[in-house]
Amino acid sequence: MTEQLSYRVVAQLSGAEVRDYPEHLLVSTFDSGSMPDSGNQAFRRLAGYIFGSNLEGKQIAMTAPVLQKPVPGGYETSFVMPGEMKLEAMPGTADATLSKHRASGGLFAAVTFSGLGNDELFERKAKALLSVLGNSGYEAAGGPVYARYNGPWTPFFMRRNEVLVPVKRVVAP
Repeated sequence: MTEQLSYRVVAQLSGAEVRDYPEHLLVSTFDSGSMPDSGNQAFRRLAGYIFGSNLEGKQIAMTAPVLQKPVPGGYETSFVMPGEMKLEAMPGTADATLSKHRASGGLFAAVTFSGLGNDELFERKAKALLSVLGNSGYEAAGGPVYARYNGPWTPFFMRRNEVLVPVKRVVAP
């Protein structure tokens, strides 16, 4: 079974939840263009890295989710590294477009949905999640991150997708 990034649910909202994620490691890359085009390009480079096209020729287990975040000019796509991996142990890369870094984790509001995760659907779910936050005691502390958990061979109706938005608590429970 594919390792998934762990989290702890700290609050249930209307159709969403607030999660606390631990610090974790990512390997990331940027691509300009549309969500699917940039994601396809990025996925190939990131997959190459974990399948052994790195300076040590080391293979790294695939994990979930694959993360994609809108940034100026395109999208940043990231693979989560296995939980036991240390930053110092991540293989080097000869590909200057890849970066290895530690993500701080923290509180994120999350909404889960199935289907083919295209940019229109992710954007619609992100707007709905931000709307839920309006009266929840939490407020957005950053932009959305789109998460995909399944490979392309998974039937669309069985795919797990999520929109994650970093949040901060503004009202005590």
